[in-house]
Amino acid sequence: MGELDGKVAIVTGSTRGIGRAIAERFAAEGARVVVHGRDTEACEAVAADLSGAIGHAGDITVPGVADGLVAAAVDAFGRLDIVVNNAGAAIDNFVTGVTDERWEASLATNLTGPFAMIRAATRVMKESGGGAIVNVISWAGERGNVGQVAYSASKAGLHAVTLSTAKELGKFGIRVNSLSPAVQTDMTEVMDERLQKIAASRKPIKIAGTPGDVAEGALFLCSDRSRFVTGDTLHVDGGLHLN
Repeated sequence: MGELDGKVAIVTGSTRGIGRAIAERFAAEGARVVVHGRDTEACEAVAADLSGAIGHAGDITVPGVADGLVAAAVDAFGRLDIVVNNAGAAIDNFVTGVTDERWEASLATNLTGPFAMIRAATRVMKESGGGAIVNVISWAGERGNVGQVAYSASKAGLHAVTLSTAKELGKFGIRVNSLSPAVQTDMTEVMDERLQKIAASRKPIKIAGTPGDVAEGALFLCSDRSRFVTGDTLHVDGGLHLN
């Protein structure tokens, strides 16, 4: 018996990195997973590697795509129990280099898209008696970071969404939590090397975290082990948030 037997989960941005690790971990625990990304072939390829999964491509920053993703889960599996808002983009630059376009793109991907997913999922979860939503945020959104003003703002906003929706949706049996990782992925590899070294030096735990570590945190927040936890933040960052 897996911890997520009978559950249906959508994991956005799950064709690679942290999202893929979460999708794989959920599937291993018995969940039926909707693999999401912008590329149809990539979604289908990852889904083919998982038991009971389907792929569904789309850009969640586009109006209506989140509703379509939720509808695809219900059409395929008859229900929706879990949403992990993992899709995101680190559109970095110092404040004077943040154009209007960069600012808007960061908010659209990291804040507006996840909000649309929560809104769409809530309509289904309320009818079925509950669910679990996890928003992947960042220590940069909690502490701020040099060269990441747009990214930090968008992730801070997403955590505010966690707090507000946790208060609103608890009475419907829907739990909402934030997951704040700091591990090596293909996204972090494109960060300025100096910033990477600074972040690594600040971690009390001097080992390299992996997407698999984050997946374990997501599993906890979406399983019955955390049935009395909502509006909280689980840091999987080697203690980086302490600085």
